[in-house]
Amino acid sequence: MRIITLISFAFCAAFALDRSHLSEEIQSAIAHKEAAIEAGRKRLKYDFIGSASLSGSITESKSGGSDEWSRSEQASAQFSQDLFRSGGISASIRYAGFWAQSEQIKLTQEINGYLQNLTTYILQYRQDRIRLEQNALALKNAEIAALIKQKQYEAGETDITQLNDALQTRNNLRKTRLDLEHQRISRLEEIAKITPLDPETLPLAPFNAINEDEYLSRSLTAQLAKLQSEIAKTQQSITTSSYLPTLSASAGASYTKTQTSDGESYNYGLRLSMPLSVTEGWSIEEKKLETLRAKSQERTTIEGEKRAYAQSQSAIKATTRGIEVSQENIALYDSLLSATKAQAESGTTSRFDPQTLENSRASDLLDIELSQISIQIELAKLYYATDKENDK
Repeated sequence: MRIITLISFAFCAAFALDRSHLSEEIQSAIAHKEAAIEAGRKRLKYDFIGSASLSGSITESKSGGSDEWSRSEQASAQFSQDLFRSGGISASIRYAGFWAQSEQIKLTQEINGYLQNLTTYILQYRQDRIRLEQNALALKNAEIAALIKQKQYEAGETDITQLNDALQTRNNLRKTRLDLEHQRISRLEEIAKITPLDPETLPLAPFNAINEDEYLSRSLTAQLAKLQSEIAKTQQSITTSSYLPTLSASAGASYTKTQTSDGESYNYGLRLSMPLSVTEGWSIEEKKLETLRAKSQERTTIEGEKRAYAQSQSAIKATTRGIEVSQENIALYDSLLSATKAQAESGTTSRFDPQTLENSRASDLLDIELSQISIQIELAKLYYATDKENDK
């Protein structure tokens, strides 16, 4: 079956890895970051609320011409609250929301980064196992080729160069096997840094394709760029409002006690203020330019995501074409195998030829498996680049 028929246009990863598969240390760090984001969101959201101040004092004093000390006690409370900042209050509340969303997206990207790496390592670990199977098949063919060349050399039918080439091919395959085994162990070590679970038992359902429009609408990188534009816009509003009129209310109470008096006092009032600054125009212009830069960066980021998606699709198409080539080779081996077996039985060809063809056919089947996994690695990259609820 052509691999392209296995790919649909909607995500389907019911058993995709999630944050519960990560190590306890990573999960703990994620939980702390989530708590910090929530604390920061609340701090920013309610930052416009005025502050109250409390004070108290006890003083002992005497005049220069008297031997008596006088004592006074005082306590006071004061509260001030901005009622109107020319749009600055609502802008600061919006900023808190955008900031929290952007920080949450960054955290989701971090989580998805762990999950994508883990998924990739596991899939590559499985590819390593397949490559070891391919190596075993190639080594069998190399052993056959070396044996044939040795017999031909002993019979004077070939020279030492061809025999040496056959032996060298066999030895290179043996060295390659050692490298593959080492690579597989290294892959296990990388997996162990992210999860304590056995990669053989971790569930990985197939990742299916996603169309470009859906990818761009759900891309975490694109969403973050849009939020950065909104943050810059609200910061511009906050800066502008800081140079406009502010209306604030204040209230206070105090209590004073001395040796001769004892009393309370209260105050309340409204205050209208507006700063005058020679740097006002430059500050506002700076924030305006930052907003324009953020918007430009947003467009650049979206174009970059389009290119990333196109590159991914190109890689998948190239790999799919490689699968089709392997399938054509397998069909050719199937057509040759029965005739080759008959020729080997009749003695018109080497008795090793059918085994060589079968090994080559099996290796091409494994090539298809490798390519299918490579497509899964590419699709997983797209999957974990989006806002899918991977961390729940």
